[in-house]
Amino acid sequence: MKSSIRKKDYLKIYNMTNNASPLGEFNCGELCNSICCTVENGERNDELAEMVLYLLPGEEEMLENESDWFEMFYETTDEIEYPDSWDGEVYYIKCTNPPHCNRRLRPIQCRSFPLSPHFDKDNKLHLIYDVDDMTYQCPIIADKMDLDEDFLKKIYKMWERLTEDKLIFDLVKMDSLKREKKKIDYKIVY
Repeated sequence: MKSSIRKKDYLKIYNMTNNASPLGEFNCGELCNSICCTVENGERNDELAEMVLYLLPGEEEMLENESDWFEMFYETTDEIEYPDSWDGEVYYIKCTNPPHCNRRLRPIQCRSFPLSPHFDKDNKLHLIYDVDDMTYQCPIIADKMDLDEDFLKKIYKMWERLTEDKLIFDLVKMDSLKREKKKIDYKIVY
């Protein structure tokens, strides 16, 4: 699976979003004890206990020389539902000592949370609160907290750039269509 987003592009995106935080200068992890990073450390005995994040196509190159804070593995696209344009391997990471990671190298999903990209029927990009099933409750999402304007702008710009890639566009489109088909209630934030 070959992405048009190269390592140099991810590096620019990572640099642009390094200091972007949902609540500005305030560390949102202080609200919930970093639950989005540490949910699996609690007493859990179901299949969701191991939290892993999938990487976007090509993003694994950002982490290829790192390994002291995560484990990386892959599954094939026929094992899990991904867009038809995705073929081959999808890389995943599992943090080994959450919430202690190299924040400069945290994946796109971590940078974007608590937001998800969403295309409307005209393929206009929006940012919405993440509505995926989670094993925890994020206070920012639950309370629909106002988000830092700088964070919103940078995350929107990030997803604008990422969705120029056909593979990533197809993923965001697939997720958006699923929300619409299932009539999942979501709030456009930006």
